[in-house]
Amino acid sequence: MRIGLFTDTYYPEINGVANSVYQLKKELEDRGHEVFVFTVSNPIVKEKESHVYRMKSVACPLLKERRMSYAGFRHWFQLIGDLKLHVIHTQTEFTVGHIGRKAAKKLHIPLIHTYHTIYEDYTHYLKIPGNEKLKGMVRTISRVCCDHADEVIVPTDKVKKLLITYGVKKQIQVQPTGIQLSKFSLVDLEKVQQIKAQYNIETNHHVLVSIGRLSKEKSLNEIIEFMSKVIKTDGLVRLLIVGDGPEREHLEEQVRDKNLEAYVYFTGEVDWKEIQNYYAVGDVFTCASTSETQGLTYAEALACGKPLLVREDECLSSFLQSGTNGYFYRDETEFINCYQILFQNEQCRKMSFDAMESVNKLSSKTFGKNIEQIYFRLTKQAQMQRKGDELYEQIHSVAG
Repeated sequence: MRIGLFTDTYYPEINGVANSVYQLKKELEDRGHEVFVFTVSNPIVKEKESHVYRMKSVACPLLKERRMSYAGFRHWFQLIGDLKLHVIHTQTEFTVGHIGRKAAKKLHIPLIHTYHTIYEDYTHYLKIPGNEKLKGMVRTISRVCCDHADEVIVPTDKVKKLLITYGVKKQIQVQPTGIQLSKFSLVDLEKVQQIKAQYNIETNHHVLVSIGRLSKEKSLNEIIEFMSKVIKTDGLVRLLIVGDGPEREHLEEQVRDKNLEAYVYFTGEVDWKEIQNYYAVGDVFTCASTSETQGLTYAEALACGKPLLVREDECLSSFLQSGTNGYFYRDETEFINCYQILFQNEQCRKMSFDAMESVNKLSSKTFGKNIEQIYFRLTKQAQMQRKGDELYEQIHSVAG
């Protein structure tokens, strides 16, 4: 098959959507398909990419690390048509996705849409009065985009239930994004030691690691607040925060205000190729977010053998087994209690094997195979529909 993936973010950007599309392209190509990615231009891209087409874009005024395309439709419709795609799979509700939606309609080919992001959790960035009204507009836009597709894919039941409340009428398939399990088992121990030395992390320290975008909806300020309580009973605790984003300055200020500079370290953004080594520095992965659609960083941490200590969220229901591969918490007391259990008699290290076993079902190969089956089914239905339409036209012509 010849497949078009349309996304506003793509490798080498580091986020869940970019990683998901990158893995999907790789797995589909491994299965023998030709995959063409349509995405935004980005000054950080230095190397020529195979079958990746980048549309003119500018930095988003509200999210500086994200980009928005201002590409014209006519040029891209011509190129997309020349590629003779069999199916289009959009991964964004914005300009690049709109071009994909219009192209699928014009070419009369199936359109699949993956809904990755709960946008109503991000409306605070707009800083516009009447946030509830704005959230209502976001829900409407999400519903319209989904209902333009022949089928909608979501990573978890949490997102499926949400889209149903939005009024989405199209069929919704739950398909968790896969991860490259082998990547997270191939840790460079020498690099891990270098990272530990850089941040003065000793062998006997109890290290919590948090990896992801430093943004308000991730609620990292909550984990830092808890740290100020944990150190009163455990002076060996350390928190390694990996990533960058709009909240970094505020979080660093919070650390200084609470005199936690000796306990909390910020690495900034790191190369995706090295990310498994940063997971490996930690003993336990922690996160306070409730805005996740799937929580890929949770799965990546488990694949590295790191149990979880994370805020309770419905997206965790498919892979967090409390007491086996980690714990969820609902308040400060539960966080501290679970922390103590995890580090009592090195319980977190004993959970390592179960942590890795719990995400075997999230293999990127399984992900690619499952998405492929959706493409096959929808293209077959489209072919049958075209044949039916042709037969109807012939009968109508004879009857006329």
